[in-house]
Amino acid sequence: MGIKQRIDQTKRYYKRNGFAKTAVAVTERVFTRENPDFKYSQTSGEELAHQQEVSVEKGPLISVLVPAFETKEKYFIELIDCMLRQTYPNWELIIADASADGNLEKLIIKDERIRYIKLPANRGISNNTNEALKAATGEYIGLLDHDDVLTLDCLYYVAKAAVRYNPAFIYSDEDKADEDMHHFFEPNRKKKLNLDLLLTNNYICHFLVLRADLMKKLKFRPQYDGSQDYDLVLRAADYAIVNDEEVVHIPRILYHWRTHEGSTAINTDSKNYAYENGKKAVEDFCKSKNWEVVVNDTPHLGFHHLYYYPDIFANRPEVGAVAGPIYSMGRISGGAMQHDGTLFYKDLPIGYTGYLHRASLQQEIPVGDVRNMKVRKELQDLYDEVVGDPKKLTKQDAVQKSITFCRKMREKGYMCVYEPTLKKG
Repeated sequence: MGIKQRIDQTKRYYKRNGFAKTAVAVTERVFTRENPDFKYSQTSGEELAHQQEVSVEKGPLISVLVPAFETKEKYFIELIDCMLRQTYPNWELIIADASADGNLEKLIIKDERIRYIKLPANRGISNNTNEALKAATGEYIGLLDHDDVLTLDCLYYVAKAAVRYNPAFIYSDEDKADEDMHHFFEPNRKKKLNLDLLLTNNYICHFLVLRADLMKKLKFRPQYDGSQDYDLVLRAADYAIVNDEEVVHIPRILYHWRTHEGSTAINTDSKNYAYENGKKAVEDFCKSKNWEVVVNDTPHLGFHHLYYYPDIFANRPEVGAVAGPIYSMGRISGGAMQHDGTLFYKDLPIGYTGYLHRASLQQEIPVGDVRNMKVRKELQDLYDEVVGDPKKLTKQDAVQKSITFCRKMREKGYMCVYEPTLKKG
């Protein structure tokens, strides 16, 4: 991201949040080098050739939907090129074009796998995408924005995951790219399906592929235009959880999100309605689950914080405990942990939000620190038995007792949620 874009981004943040929060955010940005070693490297030609030679046995037909509208010719040519060069051949590209003219059709290289649909009018991205969805014949259906591109091995890895797991949906890591697709930055290394994290922001985003039966059942809903994918993935995640179906995260960057002034990837003010509809999608999802929740914006657009009334336990019977951070000398020294006690967000200063703001977001975690924890009343006896007096624990003892308590809690069918605003009592 260039200096001018950074300055513009800071101005927009200041306008929304004021001086104090902007000062902290700028300080974190200046003194924290996120992903300093990141350098996207394309898959080698040798590996790409190998992928073309070894077919994915019984691989599915993958439909890729592209709702186009006044698309720049340069972007469109690059999109077509990335599809034609896929190492996995069993795909179809369906372009639903709502542009005023039909010039894009002239740019399509003739290939029986590419279908162009000229829409009579622009009825919004959800309705336009639904028109492409009607024409899809694949067993899996993926979503590609008209100004982005897939890596050349994207569909190869998607097909492998589909064959192995037959999941409800698949998603990959992604990064951002400059307008010319020369410089790649801000990789989004994602977590496995984590509903609580998903409720705070659409971390799944690109590249999203759903099984066709599920995609055609859920469809895109126009009232969430701009965040129609967020609404879709919330409902798809709920379906997978309720029906105990697989969701596959491919930990590889398979999608390049192009940044330009008209893109929400870089200009958060370019489509404010998209963020409003994203919040609405979360609110409506919570209503569908009969949760008493207020969804608040955080200082960062597109990120939310959920307040449950009277508390999370009254709304979410699967949640056994809520854990917050522990600070020492103004830095995180305890809180959210992996199964082995390794600390997430270790040494992050107070007020910093960390990688992709995740340290400031609610999320399901394997282990929560018992020194700053609330438990539902059904688990209080277990907590007292395992933990005793949390104020008397050494740091090492706290880690071990946190691991033990959360393991026993999971054995009883409960989960732990990280609440970054929870204050130590």
